[in-house]
Amino acid sequence: MLQILPPKISNLIAAGEVVQRPASVVKELMENAIDADAHNITVIIEDAGKTLIRIIDDGCGMSADDAKLCFQRHATSKIASAEDLESILTYGFRGEALPSIAAVAEVTLKTRKRGEPTGTETIFSPSGYISQQETAMPEGTDISVSHIFYTIPARRKFLKSDNAEFRHIIAEFSKVALSRFDIGLRLIHNGKDIYNLKKANNLKQRILEIEGRDMAKELIDLETSNPIVTINGFVGNPEDARKSSGNQYFFVNGRYFRSSYLHKAVMKGYEHLIADGTYPSYYLYISIAPESVDVNIHPAKTEVKFENESEIFEILTAVVRESLGRHSLIPTIDFEHDLMPDWSASKQHFPSYITSVPGNNPGNCHDSGRIQSGASAQHIDYKFLEPDHHNTGHHHASFRFPSDRQSVDGYTALFEDNALQGPAILRIGTRYIATPMRSGLLVVDIHRAKERIYYERYLRSLDDAQPITQEVLFPVQIDLSPEKYSILMEDGQRLATLGFDILSVGGGSVSVHGLPEGYSTDEEDVRGAIDSLIAMFMDETSHDFLKADKRDKMARRMALSAASCQLDRFSNEQARLLVDSLFACMEPEISPSGHRCMTMITEDELEKRL
Repeated sequence: MLQILPPKISNLIAAGEVVQRPASVVKELMENAIDADAHNITVIIEDAGKTLIRIIDDGCGMSADDAKLCFQRHATSKIASAEDLESILTYGFRGEALPSIAAVAEVTLKTRKRGEPTGTETIFSPSGYISQQETAMPEGTDISVSHIFYTIPARRKFLKSDNAEFRHIIAEFSKVALSRFDIGLRLIHNGKDIYNLKKANNLKQRILEIEGRDMAKELIDLETSNPIVTINGFVGNPEDARKSSGNQYFFVNGRYFRSSYLHKAVMKGYEHLIADGTYPSYYLYISIAPESVDVNIHPAKTEVKFENESEIFEILTAVVRESLGRHSLIPTIDFEHDLMPDWSASKQHFPSYITSVPGNNPGNCHDSGRIQSGASAQHIDYKFLEPDHHNTGHHHASFRFPSDRQSVDGYTALFEDNALQGPAILRIGTRYIATPMRSGLLVVDIHRAKERIYYERYLRSLDDAQPITQEVLFPVQIDLSPEKYSILMEDGQRLATLGFDILSVGGGSVSVHGLPEGYSTDEEDVRGAIDSLIAMFMDETSHDFLKADKRDKMARRMALSAASCQLDRFSNEQARLLVDSLFACMEPEISPSGHRCMTMITEDELEKRL
């Protein structure tokens, strides 16, 4: 039987689309303040918005009648006809923000219209209108939202920790700040200034205020204009690509939006310039005729649809490429032919040889004892690595170790320069090492081998709750944005359990004193490691990383981060020890990401190619 939903229920449904968390309220009210021609906006937050969200602006204000009417659904001054929908340049035009917020929280609206002697205070709650009275206040609007979701316990219990919720607020604040650098903005949390941004002279100044002064060396200006679209802004230097996917912003006609499609266009412009799994920064501002873009396809207006989407894709890729080339950041080599081939993944020319190690004792590969240098060090005698033809077909071979073969004793000094004796080690670029064997040439992928070794070590340390931390000789100080600082420093015990020794030094900066064993302690590598760690923590499920089903994922991500460092500073002694350590692992042939760590190029294969 059909029935019309009562207003209370329909308002809650609408609120669920618009108000998902405290950050949603911050976004909607800041955008309303901008639409009201505010020159300065102050955002005051208590308990990550769960107790209070207060937005103060010096905009045009409202009359007493409008202050009451704005809490009715679909009350808006932005559109009057269907044709107006085709030329929207304001933020809030649906008239859903205030009624949706009032459906889930107590709202006190104080507003004074420009030119009026006094203002009005209007109070609404989820039960409806409460009161309205005259009040003394400056011109503009001061709106307080208290105890969000207090009448909906099921919604409130699904809110994350205060730190997690406040990170979302910072993210929304940053998007507004980046969309309008000509407005002064202030963010206060629990009485502490997080941002106090004066009106900026230009976009670059505002970006540096949000992201930190270190971003200055990374930004590359970008601009293009044609009859279809105008695009300007900044992209990041490929050398500064990060493990985390933050610092990536699209704006259209001043409005922030998300687009996986246009993100691919930017990434195509960086093709062959950044490592897999890394992301460049970009701040891209698109100006286009309002009738050529639909901003009304998502309740939170964070998705848009362009009329000429494919053309914009090509234009964006081209201008990113051109900007990087203009700064001499695009190599001139032919990437299709000049790069070193990935032998471990090539099947047509070098058939795979899967390695197994019967009788190997993988337990020792987790010991924390230090490897001894010189003749006392244990290593593989490669002359015993012979293919076992009884167990193979035409394209595969396994390898047998002598019965008295000993595994490498520990990882504490892993990859340090030790005077190990063994067969010749051949370096092939920065990615591969090769060593001769009776039946051919064993080729090892350095990165994948390190990833396998570190993965098993980190998984063991997480299982045993006994991390090994290596001290940084000279502590590295890193300046972080408030959002990233909050992510990193949310839980000091979490850092210690993973093997990180990181201290806060105030002002959003941290000092790195120790890293998990195996991480590089060079300053640039330390900065990269912290960026990777923040990327891990951005996944909110990482708070449960000590649970059995989460430890494996954390160990994999840490191994990938540690393995990415120092590929170009790998000595022959370290290379030989790498091979020894790889064969001491439980699964030496496959990396945690599922790729082969090694392959055998037989003498027959070489003869066919020569």
